[in-house]
Amino acid sequence: MIDFNDIEINKFQLNTLLNHQEKRGFKYLLSNELLCETCNQHCNSGVSNYKIFLDRFNDIKVSGECTVCSSNVNMVMPFGENESFFRKAMQFRNTHAVLIES
Repeated sequence: MIDFNDIEINKFQLNTLLNHQEKRGFKYLLSNELLCETCNQHCNSGVSNYKIFLDRFNDIKVSGECTVCSSNVNMVMPFGENESFFRKAMQFRNTHAVLIES
């Protein structure tokens, strides 16, 4: 049975889900588009202690800390709209479900 809850994934797993262009997009979004609500600006200095999740819509969700003020920052990257990525994400969910049940 497929689990549609958020699944924490590591960088290796993310690498297998994303194609070359999507990897570049992910890196760009991570370094330029995460908004810190405390600093009220983009986290241009970076994000630390971040975790990556495959959310229930098969989008990539990143949660971490602003390196300037240490506030929590979150962002959803809508990769699930891409049919190829969506299929890979569903295969990953199937494999993940089998491993969890074992």
